[in-house]
Amino acid sequence: MTALLTMPRLGETMEEGTVSSWLVPVGEAFKRGDPLVVFETDKTAVEYPALGPGRLMETLVDPGDLVQVGAPIARIDLEGAPDWTGATDGEEDTTDPTDSPAAAPPPKATRSLSPGGRVRATPLARRAAERAGLDIETLVGTGRRGRVELVDVETARTGGSPRGSLAYTDYGPAGGPPVLLLHGFAGDRSTFEQLAKGLARRGLRATAVDLPAHGRTTAEAATLEDLVVAVTPLLDPRQPVHLVAHSVGAAVAVKVAARAGGQAGGVASLTLIAPAGLGLSIDAEFIGAMADPASLGMVGHLVRRLSDRAAGFSDTVLSAIHADLSRGRLKTLAGALVADGRQTVNVVSDLALLAESLPVRLLVGHRDTIVDWRDALAVSPRIAVHHFPNAGHMPHWDAPEIVADIILKGVLP
Repeated sequence: MTALLTMPRLGETMEEGTVSSWLVPVGEAFKRGDPLVVFETDKTAVEYPALGPGRLMETLVDPGDLVQVGAPIARIDLEGAPDWTGATDGEEDTTDPTDSPAAAPPPKATRSLSPGGRVRATPLARRAAERAGLDIETLVGTGRRGRVELVDVETARTGGSPRGSLAYTDYGPAGGPPVLLLHGFAGDRSTFEQLAKGLARRGLRATAVDLPAHGRTTAEAATLEDLVVAVTPLLDPRQPVHLVAHSVGAAVAVKVAARAGGQAGGVASLTLIAPAGLGLSIDAEFIGAMADPASLGMVGHLVRRLSDRAAGFSDTVLSAIHADLSRGRLKTLAGALVADGRQTVNVVSDLALLAESLPVRLLVGHRDTIVDWRDALAVSPRIAVHHFPNAGHMPHWDAPEIVADIILKGVLP
């Protein structure tokens, strides 16, 4: 049985509050007392604990959303436990799987009203609109369920998007050290959600983007070069970012940093997780099947190759992933990344040159079945290699706190 978790009243006069961050990833189980979500009001910020056991099936609001007291914020699978949420929707699950970030169609500008009748918008968007002299009620949003986000205000103010054609999510204080997160093949920005929230809690400003041909970014990509060209404009030499990237995204990060010229071009450091491009070995079957999965069951088998955490994914989550991948956007890109069962991408030389002027670190899992972690043993001795003996292809899923600590020490030595 599933139930709806609603926005609690944290004080006698509270009528609304902001969801600051989710502390439990979608699909993961929790027990009574575990912190679920951080709320912010005009007076305080507080971690809200689970009042009973369950599994977080879907978040209905995003970090930064202003929510009325009593409005639904998440769906919880009670897994046989008594209902402790106070708002059950029974055994019938009418949620459309395509409404999740992993499977949603490209964003369209829509108007969406909050339960109080106002246009839904993040607090940052409202403040930015006020500073710019714009009426937030007249703006259209490209965020989830038509929410007006900061990017929509910037688009209205300047006539253009600060992230170009890439969909993205920001986490953490606007003035924090900037971190840019690039996901791997067949992923999207949501794969970095837990890590991004961990970085945000440590005071960093993390931005996770959807690469072309992935997630809600409408631009397509046929080659690695297409990904590099899309990411390069995100760099600003006036404020270098710490690039954190996974798998194929790591190869993109290396190429972008090399082309930009490192620190002078807007890159402060590189943290590469299970990077592609260090050797020939790759699970070509995985790449091909993820680009064109034949069934929901196949998706379940494939994602388990990434991390043990994926074994707990619900049918709802898997259906969303299947729906997204079945659009066929990755077929051409997959063919460009793998040929005759081997990697076509090579970043070894670029990485060695970058390590002469930039802090570079690699994070590899010894249970990785997608790429061979041993390829990292042959990199330049200037590069720090962090080993995760019990992690697979996604150490940031298997050990997010440790990965966040490594990144933090690299950003704030």
